[in-house]
Amino acid sequence: MPHLVLEYSGNARDRVDPAVLFAELHPVLAEAGGFRLQDFKSRAVRMDRFFIGDGTREQSFVSLDVRTFAGKAPETRAAITRAALDVLARAFPATLRETACDISVQITELDRPSYARTRSGDAGDAHRAA
Repeated sequence: MPHLVLEYSGNARDRVDPAVLFAELHPVLAEAGGFRLQDFKSRAVRMDRFFIGDGTREQSFVSLDVRTFAGKAPETRAAITRAALDVLARAFPATLRETACDISVQITELDRPSYARTRSGDAGDAHRAA
């Protein structure tokens, strides 16, 4: 943990390489949130089908969902979202400048008892709690 899910509208002006973006985000969020770098699992999805507001003007979005286990202090969660927002604003400058763009970051807290995974190399029980 954490899992980062980045979604952005297909009309984003910036050509963002997810690997480069996540290489910048991971250490920043690790420091802000006390995460281990090796625990990040991140993916990006460009959304070519979207509709924002009433659709009368060009609008765009960049949305990052930081999924992590519950229990972080409110100050830590705020530091994570601020740090991520700073990185995303630097990654999408043309989109911010040329469209009506909202960049958002949210933290989704996962319930540890209901989270399960299996890893390559796990022997025995196929579903282990993290």
